Amino acid sequence: MSVVVVVKKDKEIVIASDSLTNRGSLIINSQYKTNSEKFIKYQDNWIGCANDNMSTQMLLHALENGKQEFSFDGIDNIYTSLLKLHKVLKKKYYLDPKQKKVTNQTVESINMQLLIANNSGIYGVGEDKNIEEFSKFWAIGDGGVFALGAMHHVYDKYDALKTAKIGVQTACNFDEGCGLPIQIQMIKEKICQ
Repeated sequence: MSVVVVVKKDKEIVIASDSLTNRGSLIINSQYKTNSEKFIKYQDNWIGCANDNMSTQMLLHALENGKQEFSFDGIDNIYTSLLKLHKVLKKKYYLDPKQKKVTNQTVESINMQLLIANNSGIYGVGEDKNIEEFSKFWAIGDGGVFALGAMHHVYDKYDALKTAKIGVQTACNFDEGCGLPIQIQMIKEKICQ
């Protein structure tokens, strides 16, 4: 369905994604659809969503129009924000947590895979709200396994930007649910003094 990657190297963080949208057998590339973004900016965070465009739009709207503040700085803050956000998504956006049940999941699903990039790090969020922190790079979405393999192979050879591009390009080459062009955003890390 898509791929979103984040790469951190040499005081730079890059988030990138493909731009293909699927609706069943209908495939829409960004040549025809202008809102094909798979990541959004919220405060100092970039949040990638590897589900569908509706999830991305719903998430952005909930973050920007909510009365609550959300923090994505570190695992504990992300978890607390996800709990608050989950309530908002169910109540105001009609999120149906029973719609897509993940095997062996013990909590209600948020029906989204997220990848968060900010100055504190790279965080992956599963549909069960499980949060993982990654030191160099990570990828989510159907093309994620291809992107991970490619980025692992080139990480020591190239900068963050080129590594991210190679990850997304590889996913687009091997996963039919991913398609070019690449959408990309560079994030400069704060230099600790």
